[in-house]
Amino acid sequence: MSINHRKPVSRVASTGFCLSLLAACQSLPYGDNPAVPDQTQASEYNAVSLIRGSSENRATQNKLAEPVVTVYQFNDVWDRIQAGFKLSETYDHPSVISQLANYTDNQRFFEVIAQRSSPFLYWIVEEIEDRGLPMELALVPVVESTFNPNAYSREHAVGLWQFIGPTAESFGLQRDWWYDARRDPRASTLAALDYFEELYGLFDENWLLALAAYNTGDGNVRRAIRRSGSALGEVDFWELSLAGETRLHVPKILALATIISSPEEFGITLEPIANEEPLAIVGIGGQIDIAQAASLAKIDYAELRSLNPGYLQWATHPDSPQELAVPIENAELLLVGIQNMDPDEMVTWDRYEIRPGDSLSTIARKLGSRVDVLQTVNQLQGSRINAGDSLLVPRSNDISMLRSIGSVRQVRNAVISVPEFYTVRGGDNLWSIARRYDLKSKEIAAFNRIDLDALLQPGQVLNLQFTGSTTAAVSGGPLSESSKFYRVRPGDSMARIARRFSTDLEELLGWNAMSLNDLIFPGQEIRVIPPESGLN
Repeated sequence: MSINHRKPVSRVASTGFCLSLLAACQSLPYGDNPAVPDQTQASEYNAVSLIRGSSENRATQNKLAEPVVTVYQFNDVWDRIQAGFKLSETYDHPSVISQLANYTDNQRFFEVIAQRSSPFLYWIVEEIEDRGLPMELALVPVVESTFNPNAYSREHAVGLWQFIGPTAESFGLQRDWWYDARRDPRASTLAALDYFEELYGLFDENWLLALAAYNTGDGNVRRAIRRSGSALGEVDFWELSLAGETRLHVPKILALATIISSPEEFGITLEPIANEEPLAIVGIGGQIDIAQAASLAKIDYAELRSLNPGYLQWATHPDSPQELAVPIENAELLLVGIQNMDPDEMVTWDRYEIRPGDSLSTIARKLGSRVDVLQTVNQLQGSRINAGDSLLVPRSNDISMLRSIGSVRQVRNAVISVPEFYTVRGGDNLWSIARRYDLKSKEIAAFNRIDLDALLQPGQVLNLQFTGSTTAAVSGGPLSESSKFYRVRPGDSMARIARRFSTDLEELLGWNAMSLNDLIFPGQEIRVIPPESGLN
């Protein structure tokens, strides 16, 4: 069969499901004798082919694509990004130089960016390169969201690329109770690059104007051009009268590009990111509980959720999308696990909105479920429910299987031992320490009266007593008083949390990019004060 090298797909049909696995082609370092391996030897998967990951051209095919191996001359994605910069003639502008101070010697910032971007950056670079766009665009999510797919702004922009609702809708980004494509790194990247291409054409192929318009909207840039009195083809971006945030936005991107071009000059070490696709996209062809998929793939549930931030609930979408990003080394486990599953073992979900007068028993009878099943999957301690809240209803009444799935979800709800004092080790930073003990780096910094980006020294002692005890329970109750987040308890609703913190319900929903229809679950973190600028 022929292979669409840019957007190929392979599918395997089994037990009523159509399964596909998409991964980027293996990238080999450019050596003395680069050779394409024999295809028989290169393909370790007998039911899986390694091909470039993409969210397009997912039509079912009758045969598996042959493995494709592409040779690149770069070992590190950062080197590949640097080689693709096209706006270097702007780097010496005074506005760009003035922004360098925000990043110079800030090693921790670049460590956080490398950690957050490493699962997704290779694929983003592939898309930018395939379209022939300037590689400076790969740095836009650094400025927009610090590469946090769950970032949410005061303007209600969401995701790596910070799409607001109307713009997301105009570029076909799906948003419903199950899934928000703005949080999906691949879907949002495709839309963002489409948007940049549109803006580039709209502004006479001027990338600085396109970058500004992405941040503030094309209407604001057009009005600024009219005020300047210059023709579009003659306008000087640096002379335009734009909002303060936009005037800084473009120089920040260019300052980052300047540093990445010569990191040593600015006291920065870029953590290497291998120039190869770390993820495979496993198309399932049906809805699956994400915890169940994590168990099949032998991957931590929290990690699988972090690789698939577009899914808002505990399962993939009942209609579309029905695919999961997993590390390549776990892809075959998931694929084979699903192939070998009895269809009756696939736990799929419905959502039920509680109405006045409903009880668990009436809902269970209405939906052909059981009270104990509803209590288990929704982690309810008793029978009390509230009109307007939502329940997840499994299309299975196998209570032992549902409890097994629930136990996977609750791994993060275990009790984590937090020491009163922590002695810094080599390679530690506030972010890594916070992650180890499920704390907030901002809390650690504030309590120890150090800057958030402070360089920690081995042997330095940090006081962690702000947690209130030597044990921090992840599963229930509020965080420390200085925290900006609340951990959901069984029986909570967004309305109840809003009342508890004397907060307007609509504002609380906005801070968390949620609607009244969204389901919350015990252990989930809810932001209870407005988000601040800086690292999300």
